[in-house]
Amino acid sequence: MANYSNIGKGGIVKEGVFNRFPDLIPAGNWDSDKHKKLLVIGESNYFDDNVDSEFKNPEAWYKGEDTLHLIPEGKKTDVNNWIAYRSFDRLCKTIKEVLEGSTCEHIYDEAKFYNYFLRPATVQERSKSFKKDCTPLDRDVAGSTLCEIIELDKPDIIIFVSKYAYLEFINYIESKEYKNNIPMDFVNHPAHPASWYNKNGNGMQKFKKLLSDYWICK
Repeated sequence: MANYSNIGKGGIVKEGVFNRFPDLIPAGNWDSDKHKKLLVIGESNYFDDNVDSEFKNPEAWYKGEDTLHLIPEGKKTDVNNWIAYRSFDRLCKTIKEVLEGSTCEHIYDEAKFYNYFLRPATVQERSKSFKKDCTPLDRDVAGSTLCEIIELDKPDIIIFVSKYAYLEFINYIESKEYKNNIPMDFVNHPAHPASWYNKNGNGMQKFKKLLSDYWICK
């Protein structure tokens, strides 16, 4: 596994992003001669209002001295990127259709997975979008961290399962004039069947084409 300990060190998160948030390290495997290196990126994690955490305070979340009230012990499994999201079964099903012989059960069997925003969103009336919570501080940390991950891991293709996170990163790299030649796009989140299976949309068909065009070794 790559060593992410120096990412962000000396910046906004002075001790290093993944020294402060070790549970948020990208998870997955790239050990295959059948495909290239795919990085799948979600939007964020989500905490309910009653979670004992500093997650609603961006300054405290990224810079505060009280690290005990960041990710409570009972939430560490929920935010760890090795978690087997049930909705990602649809990603695995598509991977198995594209990659002959794949036995993909979890996305990290054939790819790496990572959430773009480092601070959890607040669940508001069942709404799970970081858009309502996003601040300039979140944008800076998320953008700079992903740029460093790209430089370290050197993925061959990046697919976001969040249009919002994808557009935020595009805006970030354009504002920083960051040069990126890696194929990068978004698909709809597979948790929503109507948009995932819409043949004219940005769901399964688009995911399959991106994998066929950029991921499979030919």
